Amino acid sequence: MRALGERLALGVIELFRRLPWTGWAAWIAFCVIALLRTDPRRFGATFEAYLLAAQRLAAHGQVYDPANLGDFLYLPVALLVLVPFTGLDPTLAAAITLALYALALTLAVVALTRRLFPQGTPETTALYLAGILLFVNIPAAWFNFKGVQSQIVMTAMMVAAAAAMMRAQWVWASFWLFLAIVLKPLAMVMLLLCAALYPRMRIPLILALVAALALPFAFYDWSYLIELHRAHAVKLWAIASAPPAAWPYQADFTTLLRVIGVVLPAPVSVAVRLAAALATLALAWRVRAHGDLRSSAFAILILSGCYITLFGPRNEFLSFLVVTPAIAALGFVLLAADRLDPRAWLLILCVPVLGMWWTLWIDSWMKPAIILVIYVWLGRMLLVPQRWQEIFDAGANSIKSRTVS
Repeated sequence: MRALGERLALGVIELFRRLPWTGWAAWIAFCVIALLRTDPRRFGATFEAYLLAAQRLAAHGQVYDPANLGDFLYLPVALLVLVPFTGLDPTLAAAITLALYALALTLAVVALTRRLFPQGTPETTALYLAGILLFVNIPAAWFNFKGVQSQIVMTAMMVAAAAAMMRAQWVWASFWLFLAIVLKPLAMVMLLLCAALYPRMRIPLILALVAALALPFAFYDWSYLIELHRAHAVKLWAIASAPPAAWPYQADFTTLLRVIGVVLPAPVSVAVRLAAALATLALAWRVRAHGDLRSSAFAILILSGCYITLFGPRNEFLSFLVVTPAIAALGFVLLAADRLDPRAWLLILCVPVLGMWWTLWIDSWMKPAIILVIYVWLGRMLLVPQRWQEIFDAGANSIKSRTVS
């Protein structure tokens, strides 16, 4: 069995070595097909909800319904970006938005692959890897592209922020995280980790957070916006404290526990989320203290994605795109040192499994279980930061030796 696995692994590597642009060809074809298939019947469940919420904001109407776990739940500032689109045909608005989202994700992944490996790595190598990484993530991106979901651009901005941090570009990293929370506030997880661990990012991130909250007040009545933020807070609490069966599309630690017959009371669920946040911070703190910028920034990116999908409020069964690019990238780093590393291939295999839609019941436990295993493995590695750093050093040294030879 091991020999068969090794032959398959070497066969895949040989395929991409001979046809290095295969990943890019598949990704570009996927983006074109997604754009051509943009239609209200496909994006109606998500993007149309964004447009309707933007229309209600423009009319000073009720944006948030705390009694409805679905509907719009992001910050009011997210709607400022969409208000100009409300005057367009919905299909045209969706196509323009999707094209921008796809471009952002593509450029962010290219930036990440260029930063992950040492200076001197050929640019073509980084581009090849970016194409393969995007190709592997097509299943995770498909339903997000179909619905023109903000998850795409939030992920792109988080990836771009991590890439900037790897080069000590603190202002740019803060700016990308500002855009991330503007478009989807779940990026607050990564923002808080960066603020705690990187002193040079604290003031820019505080300003970013203040700007995200204050921007709508420059355009709309203050009393209306204060009530809007109050309704938003009530809605978020309702989402965070709702039982796992209340939202049929949920897939997180609560739905994983529900499969084995454990249903946590709302206060306990919230306590678990807070405890997990502290544990995630502790892990990131250790690697920040002992690792270089590449390894620590990447640790923050993948830990943020794991936390959002496992412990974030109302994580959905098709929302794992926020972590799959980082999982695939970690697999590539491991492969750089050892082409037959089973950990690398398992990580890469997890990406399409997390991205595909199986059934609501299977997704509700299988995907959180996969993230939990990865999170525990990461925790084991990060508790001894030298082991984590060795992963990146081994990959870098291997690429350097191959480049020199």
